[in-house]
Amino acid sequence: MSLEIIAAIIAKTTNCKIEDVKPESKLTELGLSSLDTITMLFELEEAFDIEIPNEVISSIVTVNDILGKLNDLDRSA
Repeated sequence: MSLEIIAAIIAKTTNCKIEDVKPESKLTELGLSSLDTITMLFELEEAFDIEIPNEVISSIVTVNDILGKLNDLDRSA
């Protein structure tokens, strides 16, 4: 999974600058609302051709969390 693609999707969803999206960035600090999070997860599912289970969503706080969860899902597929 690519941090660059994840950052681009987050930047597009929040209208923040892509260079502001760092691995340690908290999604709330980037301006992601609950609705934005759902939109972002849908975009990630499309981009990486995976399904993100609902129980994973609550454990995602940072950009790095997204990367880790996507890598875990990719390995288990």
